[in-house]
Amino acid sequence: MGRLSYLRRTLAAQFTAARFQCPSCGSSKSELVDRKYVVTQLRRCEHCRLLYRTPTDDPGANAAFYENEYRQGLPANVPSDMALAELKRSNFSGTQLDHASYIGALNQLGVPPGGRIFDFGCSWGYGSYQLSQAGFAVTAFDVATGRRNAAKDKLGVQVVEDMEAAAREMAGQFDCFFASHVIEHVPSPAQSFDYAMRLLKPGGLFVSFTPNGSAAFRATSAGWSELWGEVHPNFIDDEFLDRSFRRSPRVIGSLPVTAAHIPDDTTMLRLDPLAGWELFFAARKSAATWA
Repeated sequence: MGRLSYLRRTLAAQFTAARFQCPSCGSSKSELVDRKYVVTQLRRCEHCRLLYRTPTDDPGANAAFYENEYRQGLPANVPSDMALAELKRSNFSGTQLDHASYIGALNQLGVPPGGRIFDFGCSWGYGSYQLSQAGFAVTAFDVATGRRNAAKDKLGVQVVEDMEAAAREMAGQFDCFFASHVIEHVPSPAQSFDYAMRLLKPGGLFVSFTPNGSAAFRATSAGWSELWGEVHPNFIDDEFLDRSFRRSPRVIGSLPVTAAHIPDDTTMLRLDPLAGWELFFAARKSAATWA
């Protein structure tokens, strides 16, 4: 039913010009990179360099999709109270929800003990909980109301209800804006980056983990094309992130991350090879104007 619904929406949008514009910058100029299901394409924006799926989705339907339709395994499904108690006892160790590698990267980057982290796209709070257990002060948001409420009620996560209000009321308060497997889902990556820059302190860090859309990973993985599609309308890669954060010191790699650090200048440090399926990126909010 879900696949049929997706194909119907895709067919209906084939003749709507706006559904072929870049969802991040709005440019109508792009080049074809990949194709599947005949009517679905992966395109590269000629302006901001985002890889994005066409036809794109109606931005107004994003919250409804992730609230009502998105059920991609354990990360999206709130467990029973009994199962959650067991996960908490083990601090999620050894499960697909284990954030130990992410927390290790944050420590390598120098996010201070007790530092304030904004967990963007927290789902039902399993990552926020682990970040808190690691000693960070966490505030979180998720677009799906049910999962956001579960994070608050079942795991004690401090959540915000509205991103625009949060970016306005908590501007400049955070040491780190953390996004684990979120940017590939959002209606506009550029808007997410704007939220990050508004919430971060001067010198604060934007940190993301996403499926790896890089050419380096494509060259070594037969499954590269499987990582973009209905639930991953954006395919994040090094070229797009380098362009988006060109005024900030930044580093990119793939898991496992070792000895990650931010360079002193505004070049992008590459921790090659970008051979893992999961792309790691971090950028420091600089004094330069965000644009």
